[in-house]
Amino acid sequence: MFFLAIDKNLLKVYIKPQLQLSPKTMKIIVKKEFDGRSYIGSCENLPSCYVQSESSEGVVIELRKAIELYRKSYTKRNQALPTSYDFPIIDRKIRFNRISSNQLAKILIKNNYHLETQDSDSLLFINSNFPFNRIHIPNISELSPKIISKIFGKENIIFINKNQLKINSSA
Repeated sequence: MFFLAIDKNLLKVYIKPQLQLSPKTMKIIVKKEFDGRSYIGSCENLPSCYVQSESSEGVVIELRKAIELYRKSYTKRNQALPTSYDFPIIDRKIRFNRISSNQLAKILIKNNYHLETQDSDSLLFINSNFPFNRIHIPNISELSPKIISKIFGKENIIFINKNQLKINSSA
């Protein structure tokens, strides 16, 4: 069971789960994507927990599901829930225009992650070498560049917006 408190001005949501492992408040950040088409959300207490939706309310629903997946995953392995950290998960350069969950899954698998849990809305990966390291991503056709920059680090990504590229063909 979760208790929600939404601050509509700052678009911050606080979720307090009823957990036996760690009864602490989960700080949720919801941001609007730069193109205005979607919202992304993350949980500061759970590293690499990202969701994406067309509305801020949808992000809250998806975050509740993601937190529950994390809780089940850590409980299954008798591990305590992690604390926050803010550095890239994968130190690899990436150049993209659009990237889907399936494409990102292939990259994660090449970097020692394996799929632990999957449902229609999300994918939860766990690192084979460091089983406390998990990545939760939405299962959608186009991931937000903000989510990609969180996973790879801003210095490791090159986002190519084809709408901004103009080629002068008259020479």
